[in-house]
Amino acid sequence: MMHRAFVCLTAEHTAWAVPLAALVCWFSCHTALHLLEQARPEHGRGSLGWLAGAAFSAGAGIWSTHFIAMLGYDPGVGVSYDPAITLAWLLASIASALAAFALLRRSRDRTRVIAASLILGLGIAAMHITGLRGVRIQGSFVVDPALAAAAIVAGMVLTYGALLALPRAADGGALPRARTSGAPPTGQRGRLVGASLLMASGITVLHFLVMAAVQVVPDPQADAVVDSLPHAALAAVIAVVTLAVLGCAALALAADRLRKMNRVLSARTAALVASEERMRALTDTLPQMVWVMPPDGYTVYTNRRFQALFGPGVSSREQRFASHHPDGREAIAAAWRIAEAEARTFETEARLKDLSGDYRWYKIVMVPVLHDGAVVEWIGTALDIDDMVLAHEALRESEERLALALDAGSDGLWDCDLRTGEAWTSDRWWQLLGYAPGELPSDTWTWRSLIHPDDRAAVVGLLDRHLAGEIPVFEREHRLQRKDGSWGWFLTRAKVVSRGADGRAMRLVGTHGDIGVRKEAERRIAHMAAHDALTDLPNRTLFRERLEGRLAEITETGGSCAVLCLDLDCFKEVNDALGHLTGDALLQAVAERLGAGLAAGDLAARLGGDEFAVLVASVDGAGDATARAQAMIRAISRPVAIGDQSVEVGASIGIALAPAHGTDGETILRRADLALYKAKADGRNAARAFETAMDAALAERRLLEADLRHALVRDELMLHYQPQVRSACGRLVGFEALVRWSHPSRGLVPPGAFIPLAEETGLIVPLGEWVLRAACREAAGWAHPLKVAVNLSPRQFQQADLPERVRAILAETGLPPERLEIEITETVIINDMARALTVLRRLKALGIGIAMDDFGTGYSSLATLQAFPFDKIKIDRSFVSQLEQRPSAAVIVRAVLGLGRSLGIGVVAEGVETDGQMRFLAEEGCEEMQGYLFGKPQPVERLAGLIARDAAWLRDAGENRMIAAGI
Repeated sequence: MMHRAFVCLTAEHTAWAVPLAALVCWFSCHTALHLLEQARPEHGRGSLGWLAGAAFSAGAGIWSTHFIAMLGYDPGVGVSYDPAITLAWLLASIASALAAFALLRRSRDRTRVIAASLILGLGIAAMHITGLRGVRIQGSFVVDPALAAAAIVAGMVLTYGALLALPRAADGGALPRARTSGAPPTGQRGRLVGASLLMASGITVLHFLVMAAVQVVPDPQADAVVDSLPHAALAAVIAVVTLAVLGCAALALAADRLRKMNRVLSARTAALVASEERMRALTDTLPQMVWVMPPDGYTVYTNRRFQALFGPGVSSREQRFASHHPDGREAIAAAWRIAEAEARTFETEARLKDLSGDYRWYKIVMVPVLHDGAVVEWIGTALDIDDMVLAHEALRESEERLALALDAGSDGLWDCDLRTGEAWTSDRWWQLLGYAPGELPSDTWTWRSLIHPDDRAAVVGLLDRHLAGEIPVFEREHRLQRKDGSWGWFLTRAKVVSRGADGRAMRLVGTHGDIGVRKEAERRIAHMAAHDALTDLPNRTLFRERLEGRLAEITETGGSCAVLCLDLDCFKEVNDALGHLTGDALLQAVAERLGAGLAAGDLAARLGGDEFAVLVASVDGAGDATARAQAMIRAISRPVAIGDQSVEVGASIGIALAPAHGTDGETILRRADLALYKAKADGRNAARAFETAMDAALAERRLLEADLRHALVRDELMLHYQPQVRSACGRLVGFEALVRWSHPSRGLVPPGAFIPLAEETGLIVPLGEWVLRAACREAAGWAHPLKVAVNLSPRQFQQADLPERVRAILAETGLPPERLEIEITETVIINDMARALTVLRRLKALGIGIAMDDFGTGYSSLATLQAFPFDKIKIDRSFVSQLEQRPSAAVIVRAVLGLGRSLGIGVVAEGVETDGQMRFLAEEGCEEMQGYLFGKPQPVERLAGLIARDAAWLRDAGENRMIAAGI
């Protein structure tokens, strides 16, 4: 039989037919099985379509394999084919494949595989054997039954193996679901290739064994064969069928790729939707409020906790700020504006009012979302920390509250058998310490070994007292070592739940809770309470505590220390000129430099504003302390780079030593402050140590302040007037009113002794108003209508109703406004330019003259002159006094006079004391002069004759003009 099959393959078939038939058969089988796999996840018509394609590919492949081989078959006689029967063979092949695949579409159990193998194998065999009727030869076919049966069995076995090798479901019944990823797994593709090889082998083996079982018996007497279906036509039909199979393969590949793409897109869409749903579910289950808002402040998303606090209708920033507690609302709003302007994360703790009207503490965090450097939206969270702020109350909760907390699972639980030392610990107990459950022995010795050495004695002692029955409950905060070696704060609570007949504790049950967050919050609160928020230096309270502690040490063990009180020079000018943000940055830089210069045990603190203090823990006398202070002054005086500008300030330092200057903190600080006052008075940017005389000076200053207050009430003040003359003719123009203090015991007190004191204490306001009223009242009674000039202080300009007060005084005294001239310094305008200029314009609108005093001594005199049209500028006496000694002074005075002429502003020279000064000024065109050369300040009664002579001169000059005119 084997010899017959070999002869059939080698002798009766041409060499190209066998491999070509096998190749076409494998390709068709692979396409059919691939299409069958496409039918598996489909339902309805879609599934039937793929099933029909698979049946066509398999049937067409079987048919094509047969007829490709038949084209290469040479039985030794002429062969032709009946077209109808040939076509019927194709349909029979497709029908058998359809029946077999229909069984396998939804299930791959072994019974269905056997049935499908029988159907497909018998169908292929039937096609080959009965199909011989469609072959026309000049003779007859004789079939070898044994070889034919072997062919059928071999084909069915190989077909069964092929179908059995197809991918199957894990349960043996249902098919696997469609994957949501890309291509099928590599194992599944391999099974498909193997199955197609087995199926192609079965078809090919069955065909060639059947052809070997058939022998042709020629019959010369038979009619000649008429070629009804030429070989060329048959080859064309085979090519068309093969192309159709190829089209099915392409369709399968395209559909497979399309399905994969759809799967990927569906998977991604589902993942995106699921991710969004998860995020929404997550934010709704978070303990924090969550909201999202664009820069305009209106929320675009809020979670359930947000809506539960604010209500569903709250969306604007103003509505949310309205829920803040009034005590902190403005500060939080200011801090938010800064964070918003700088596009940085904003964090704060605030009390918010819920819908019931109650306030609770929340930790608020606002994080900017940036795109191309710009904020596109803010994500906000607010965590309820009311319980943390009130943590000391939570520690006294009842056992019922404790039981509820345990049910929540936030604490670790343990149950210890005191007789054996063994314990049961919950997984949470281990997790809080970073261990896996059971990683360490579960017993009391493990817990004790993890306690911080500094806490162990107190914890064990308290526990022993509870075990002995001295206290009802064990409760202790302590540190435990985590797996990573760090120390964490925990609260352990325990209670004996079982005692023996002798009262001995037998069973102890407890909880173990992580209180690290609360401890950190307490640490931060304690730090904030004792440190300055801007510089992070200790504040006044902590500094006093450390100072008192050091003084106590000195009292017990000896030694000495020094307190250095430090105040920045010209800091206010930096704030006014460059802004408070620059001022804050400067204070931080000063704090860093102070900290860098400290030795071990020293302490630097910010007392407030631009005031600092340094505790030098150990000094060797006043010289050592002064040297340390000088080093600090040099460090602080170095330029500070802030942004793109360089800022410089100085520092004045007062020094007090302990115990030399006192043994208590109050005395030391007061005397260091006195020394600081002395350093400032001596020119600033200097250090001065306390001297005994400073106490006396302070007492004298306080006494003088009290006397000055009384002087306003007791009418001890008086006015002196200094003449102002016209340089061209020496005629009297007016007087400058200067206040004097006639003290009952001190005598005449000069202005330099009490005016600065009045400025510092605020008495300058009532004092300045008294001077203005008295000067207007006396000038109104002069025999000649001369002008009177009155100085107003910067503090008076801080009064919003200053123009109304001046108008009231003019109305009260009867002095015409044009006879009053108000003198101010540029400091009035620099402090608050907008308001000062408004006040000056309102005064000038009354008809009052405005003069700038001390012109040239400020750093922005020209800018001030440009900002307001002054009637006069007064050259400071410091320039006039140097006219005959310093050429530079003459240049400055000449420039000021030229400036006055150019702007059309009158110029008055102060402090003229010599004829040379007067001549220079007259030659340079100075219109008015004032100084000792023309008269010292005197009471008005001593000037009556001068005023009368000027009036008579003016009257005589007028009569002479009338005579000259012929009147």
